[in-house]
Amino acid sequence: MTLPKPLKNALIVVLAYACAVLILRYRRDNMDWGPALLIGLIVTPLTLLMSAGRDRLMGKARRAGERARERRRGHAAE
Repeated sequence: MTLPKPLKNALIVVLAYACAVLILRYRRDNMDWGPALLIGLIVTPLTLLMSAGRDRLMGKARRAGERARERRRGHAAE
């Protein structure tokens, strides 16, 4: 089953928020629900932005590695 991209993105955001809130709520210090929900609102977008940035950086590194391999192959063939 394939989900449309907007629905998939919404699901990822909701699951990330729920995980963040549950981790904050049930960690060792037992934070109350109110602060956990508020901090979850801040943590979720930051986490998703960092994840997207990491994916972008890794993609650039992969493409740079492919270009370097192509240059080496070109020099080795000559």
